[in-house]
Amino acid sequence: MKPTLYIMCGIPGSGKSTFAKKYLPGTYVSRDEIRFSHLKPGENYFSVENTVWKEFIQKISNSLKEGHDTIADATHISVPSRTKLLRALNSCEYNVVFVVLKTPYNICVERNALREGRARVANGVIAGMDNAFTIPKKEDYANCKGVWLIDGYEI
Repeated sequence: MKPTLYIMCGIPGSGKSTFAKKYLPGTYVSRDEIRFSHLKPGENYFSVENTVWKEFIQKISNSLKEGHDTIADATHISVPSRTKLLRALNSCEYNVVFVVLKTPYNICVERNALREGRARVANGVIAGMDNAFTIPKKEDYANCKGVWLIDGYEI
């Protein structure tokens, strides 16, 4: 049986990480956790992006190759970001489920305000991401077994 790749989709503060850790089976891989493990104090958030991307893909790929269901936790708000991920992972070898948390902007901003340091995202960035967010459609992706739309209010 093919392993399943759960692709988390949602703006910052939507509850992706909380939902993934609480409800999804498999190996959890967080792009933010990888990024924060490489950033030095004072370094720009995106200064290690190439390293972060490579490690993110490698961890997910290794887990899937070992036959484990795997959770890819990042925003994945657009068709290009989801397509880039799937191409990098050779998506024909496993099942894909998009887990979409379409939490209202105001709730995301409230949750974000509780974050500290680099984990806090500027409200303008969240607004821009919310405006750009497109919900994946099952028919647009090969091997997609479903799109789960989650009400993020209670996450």
